[in-house]
Amino acid sequence: MLRNILEVLMESTPREIDATRLEKGLCGMDEVVAVHELHIWAITVGKVLLACHVKIKRDADADMVLDKVIEYIRREYNISHVTIQIERE
Repeated sequence: MLRNILEVLMESTPREIDATRLEKGLCGMDEVVAVHELHIWAITVGKVLLACHVKIKRDADADMVLDKVIEYIRREYNISHVTIQIERE
């Protein structure tokens, strides 16, 4: 319990989330070119937030990609507080 409290206070990435795997999963989407500024942290035990920039192909539908990215993060990592900034190539 003390470890969980310290992780929240230090705003570290929760141990159960593999940020590298998450980033690779996003980059594996057809329309996604790159992911950067990926930040994952817990504000309380069990409440995780994620923010990142997602670079997409010039001709991609930004709204569709945003929906796919958010759905992937929610489904695979159970993170419901997500902020994504879409950038074009």
